[in-house]
Amino acid sequence: MPLDLNPLSADRFDDWREATRARLVTLRQESGMHVGGDAVSDVDAVLDDLLPAGHETETSLILTIDDGGTRIGTVWLAANNGVLIIVDLAFGIEPSRRQLDDLLDELRSLARRQQVGRLSIALHSSDTAGRAFVAGRGFEVASIRMLLEPLPSRAPREAGGLVVRPMTPERFTSFASASEAAFAEDLVASGRYSAGDAAVESHRQMELELPDGIDSEGQELFTAHVDGAEVGVLWIGIRRRDGRPHAFILDIEIAGDQRRKGYGRALMLAAEHEAARLGADSMGLHVFGFNTWAITLYESLGYRRIEERFLLSV
Repeated sequence: MPLDLNPLSADRFDDWREATRARLVTLRQESGMHVGGDAVSDVDAVLDDLLPAGHETETSLILTIDDGGTRIGTVWLAANNGVLIIVDLAFGIEPSRRQLDDLLDELRSLARRQQVGRLSIALHSSDTAGRAFVAGRGFEVASIRMLLEPLPSRAPREAGGLVVRPMTPERFTSFASASEAAFAEDLVASGRYSAGDAAVESHRQMELELPDGIDSEGQELFTAHVDGAEVGVLWIGIRRRDGRPHAFILDIEIAGDQRRKGYGRALMLAAEHEAARLGADSMGLHVFGFNTWAITLYESLGYRRIEERFLLSV
């Protein structure tokens, strides 16, 4: 008997929200994505943003997952940019392979009825049920959040004498334009956005991070040089993690004709050094799933995956 997906009744919404809030806080804390009260604040912000009208929010759909009349879980859905997003997937039991297969079939059918071409789900490293759902069912990794904590005590590696210097205002103008365009291209390549939507999103994030250009508070921008010639760029944003400075790599790039010379690893180590100088004892980054070379580099330096976003064409 196939699974049934039914709208969550209004009288069950408050209980569902409370349980979902607790679950999402735990997943963030267990994965290391957020620490302590940071996880609570982040989850509350997500719930307030995605469910502003509670059960009556038109942009969210909360469904119960029923098997033969027995409720086995819930799935929270939202749609954006032609993607049906699985915001949260929770089970009250350990689902069988058949139940997971049936759930995917039902979600595919729902996506087709809504004329949506892809399914998306972001999973923390500790979400075993969610990972069982995507495993072996055609999902591909679209993007990864990674964390290095604590920062190791290792000196920057001199690869051909690479040094980093604060970016000049003159260099910033061309950097900002190129960084925004490159990020938009990566969003398209990841499968998450159309070209038009990617350009809008990239510009939005650039304005959010750099409202005052190179003088934006909490933003550190560098150029990397070898023998006086520029070979790359580095952009670090300083966040807060459990009340302490946390460095996040927003952009790191080695010029195309300077790759495969060890400069990428050297620049990552230089980033660690700069982060420590700024008082941070942890560093995070985001990498697209297609960038396998960078993923290999980051993992070799001790970064671990704390959240992965998966995509599936329907």
